[in-house]
Amino acid sequence: MGNADVKRIKILEAATRRFAHFGMAKTTMSEIAKDLNFSKALLYYYFPDKNSLYSAVFEYVIDKMIEEIEAVIDKGGNFEEIMMYSIDMRVKAINQYYNLFEYTMKMVKELPDELEQVFQESYLREVEIIEKILQIGIDAGEIRVDDLNETARILLYSLFGMRMGILKDMKNMLFPTKEEFDHILSLQKKMMKIFLNGLRYQYR
Repeated sequence: MGNADVKRIKILEAATRRFAHFGMAKTTMSEIAKDLNFSKALLYYYFPDKNSLYSAVFEYVIDKMIEEIEAVIDKGGNFEEIMMYSIDMRVKAINQYYNLFEYTMKMVKELPDELEQVFQESYLREVEIIEKILQIGIDAGEIRVDDLNETARILLYSLFGMRMGILKDMKNMLFPTKEEFDHILSLQKKMMKIFLNGLRYQYR
């Protein structure tokens, strides 16, 4: 890894800690530079403004989550257990970086271009993750899937839509509290079992 890459990762790690603890609005570029003993000029060399740094941090957090899920996928095993693990990891990441995700979701209708692109790319990567997990079940002869990509997208939409539906019932259309996420996780897992059992039934 080159020296430039090491510095970039150090900036991302320091900024992640700041954004996760204090949120976007209460974090300044000067504070991040001070945490690292870097000059502000060096920080701006890598990231021209706070929006670009915030977008990079969000991507960095998503990348780490996906890498952990992919490591479990590569080991193989029971596809349903891996699918449940992937849901657990999503909630774990959101709880660990709650301020980061909360701010991002609250500004979803006016996202900076950089963050909009990160959103789109992370969605496609999550679709790929679900495809890989479903493929394990297909290869094991446990389920049948006629269109892998479409099924993965439907499942992901179901998870997103379920969260919004639950929040509407709770009269909370903003970002869930940490306690609400526990309830959402429980119901998402129940929905996942129903969905996967439907794919098993289709196989018979």
